[in-house]
Amino acid sequence: MAPRKKNGRAAAEAAYANLLKDNTALVGDVGEAFDRYVASLEAAAQAREQFEEARTAAVKAGAVTNDQLDQMGYKKTSKLPAPPARPADKSSQESPGADAGSSLSSNTNGAALGGTKLTSTGVGTGEGS
Repeated sequence: MAPRKKNGRAAAEAAYANLLKDNTALVGDVGEAFDRYVASLEAAAQAREQFEEARTAAVKAGAVTNDQLDQMGYKKTSKLPAPPARPADKSSQESPGADAGSSLSSNTNGAALGGTKLTSTGVGTGEGS
């Protein structure tokens, strides 16, 4: 019976590792798609600015009027919304306002304290008792 349990555990661990790998890949796909989305929004904002600058230059040069451009179908565009911040950028932008050093040190200290507690607990209960 022991080999079956061991094989079953090994199979379960392998299945979990595959699931974790697949889920990690899916999360990576989401991140890549988000980056492409943000890049597309930024490119569209730049194209809009170039269009508006060209339109303004044509009107200032006296080649056409705003009404004529509107009649040709080259109407003024509305400003595009700002692209959303990347998740990594968002946290780094919030951290400076909220003392990045304290939040980083609290995370680091929390992990270090957790490790210290496990070590001291293991020593106190296992070897000291």
